[in-house]
Amino acid sequence: MGKVCAIFGGSRGIGKAVAELLARKGCHLAIIARNLEVAQNTARSLGAGHLALSCDVSREQEVQCAFEELQKNLGPINYLVNAAGINRDGLLLRTKTEDMVSQIHTNLLGTMLTCKAAVKSMIHHQGGAIVNIGKLLV
Repeated sequence: MGKVCAIFGGSRGIGKAVAELLARKGCHLAIIARNLEVAQNTARSLGAGHLALSCDVSREQEVQCAFEELQKNLGPINYLVNAAGINRDGLLLRTKTEDMVSQIHTNLLGTMLTCKAAVKSMIHHQGGAIVNIGKLLV
């Protein structure tokens, strides 16, 4: 296959399962997570040719840097998987406003920022696909 895929939130959970499947299909993966060490462990477990990066998806500059780094090391992106997200479990009445804002910044804004960055390259290279995996906010 030889396609390049960025998986935000690819170090654990659903993102890791998607990474394992795409690695078996021959994709070159960028496993992107806030915790670089965990992303590196996941990338190593998938075999050679995969990249691990650290990124907080709620920060536009970090998203831009992650895309620049992955394209420099793996080439143009063909696929984007957004599996990054946070959940502050608890009763809504007890949820702090700052926790709600943090969830919105990561789960919604982060998805929009990664899509924006990926689409630039995908338009330039005339193709690509994006999968967004939603997280429940409340």
